Amino acid sequence: MGRGCTLALVMKFVAATVFLRRAVLGLALVAAVPAVAQDATQFDTIARSPFVHCAFYKQYEIDPRTGDRLLVEGRSDSLTHYQRRGDNVRSIDTRRAGARNAQQVRGKKYLHYIERSGSMYVVTTIYACLERDAQGTCINYGAVNARHFDARVLRDPDAVYEALQASAEPGFCDHSFLNLQEASRTPPQ
Repeated sequence: MGRGCTLALVMKFVAATVFLRRAVLGLALVAAVPAVAQDATQFDTIARSPFVHCAFYKQYEIDPRTGDRLLVEGRSDSLTHYQRRGDNVRSIDTRRAGARNAQQVRGKKYLHYIERSGSMYVVTTIYACLERDAQGTCINYGAVNARHFDARVLRDPDAVYEALQASAEPGFCDHSFLNLQEASRTPPQ
């Protein structure tokens, strides 16, 4: 087994562990998509991360106790993994085979990952911080995934997101492996 294959298996295991570690009965979201965008600097950490993991749902479940809409972790309809190396971003999605090229675009209000598939665009938009750690760093983000043919997404992805957000699939994203060294590298002594 080669180093690349071993690293890929380790990454898959760690990614699954991250999702499971954060498993909760449900992630309650009061609204499908916020009407008002938050400050775009809140996306600095996830934009820097070499690995971003997202789960998307075709629809919300309803909490029988409160009536709130829920996205239940582990019951997503699709998973997407973005891997960034320098300026290059690759996307792996459970809806199709193989990795695809993607662009990370920072809008004025939101962070977007844009993939082209012929004349169609597959766009993940990260729109809000949902959960912070003890140090105040955002660790879980609200996101949507949309598939459309609106080429304006390359010029003004924020406007396209706001126009199409109601038809997008809701979900959430997290990041991992900030400042990670490969296990095969020995630390300087």
